[in-house]
Amino acid sequence: MKTSAVSSNTPAKWPFPARKGQGGRPRGNPGLSRGAMVVDVCLVLAWGATIPGLMWLGVASGF
Repeated sequence: MKTSAVSSNTPAKWPFPARKGQGGRPRGNPGLSRGAMVVDVCLVLAWGATIPGLMWLGVASGF
């Protein structure tokens, strides 16, 4: 494995390499489609609704 000293041009998300698009500009995340982002948001919303729901059920059952 190659080891080197940290240089001044280290990307912000070191140790992961910066992905470059055309023209040398960093591009967005090409592996995450719009559908996958929608699914992620829906999962976060469902998780956020589950926690208060379970707390409400716990209070209703006497815990």
